[in-house]
Amino acid sequence: MIKNYKKSKKAFSLIEVIIAIVIVAIVVGGAMELQMKNRDMVSYVLKRSNSELDNALFLTDKVHRYSKDKKNAYDMLVDEFNIKDLESRDILKKIEKTINVTEAEPIPIGGMEDDTPLFIFYSSEILLNGNYPARYYTFK
Repeated sequence: MIKNYKKSKKAFSLIEVIIAIVIVAIVVGGAMELQMKNRDMVSYVLKRSNSELDNALFLTDKVHRYSKDKKNAYDMLVDEFNIKDLESRDILKKIEKTINVTEAEPIPIGGMEDDTPLFIFYSSEILLNGNYPARYYTFK
């Protein structure tokens, strides 16, 4: 007895291949968009953190003297440090911020509304305007 085996060819149809390519393209496109957003966010966070490091140069004791003035980091640090390196001076002179300081406001602590407070401390706000503005508070 001779058996006649029918060979069946299993293959994907053209429509199935096109659908698979479209699905892969959508997934890859979404992954690329997500990667671009992550890259942009990393760039922003890096620039913002560098700006915060620059802001720290302005938070000296004499910052309150310069309200509504534009100062560079060298002017703020010249009395604090002896900066002899000319390259360091030039770098510090390029870092500029506009300084705004509010008047110190009293903040009473303790006691009831009509009672004499147990303690009063004073708070002022320091606003440093530059590429990335920052707000700091001082307490006395």
